[in-house]
Amino acid sequence: MTDAVSALKLAIELEKQALEKYREALLHVTHAQTRQAVERYASEKNQQIDSLHWMIMAEEGTLETEEAPAAVEEEKPKAGKCPFSGALAEMGVDITKMGDMGKTGDMSKMAEMMKGMSPDEPKS
Repeated sequence: MTDAVSALKLAIELEKQALEKYREALLHVTHAQTRQAVERYASEKNQQIDSLHWMIMAEEGTLETEEAPAAVEEEKPKAGKCPFSGALAEMGVDITKMGDMGKTGDMSKMAEMMKGMSPDEPKS
């Protein structure tokens, strides 16, 4: 067992002792805000203990990782494709026109295209 694993196991024992003291205190707490704070500390302590268990498994080499499924990799947008084009199209924005405007640098075209898209502006 490595020094890191030994230290982490000792840390878990100390965290468990602290958690037990929080639970013991909860039996006698009368103030509502104090109760909420102690309950939050106890919850955080549980999360810390869980995290320490994962760290120990990682240090021991017993933590198994999964390979990313191939389907996830296929969802990546192709080079040059805007990942927001679908959402923009639903809002009525034609990004193919935006690409042309960027080359010309004419911002009036963009303003013209965007005119009437805002729900606050009256359509003419």
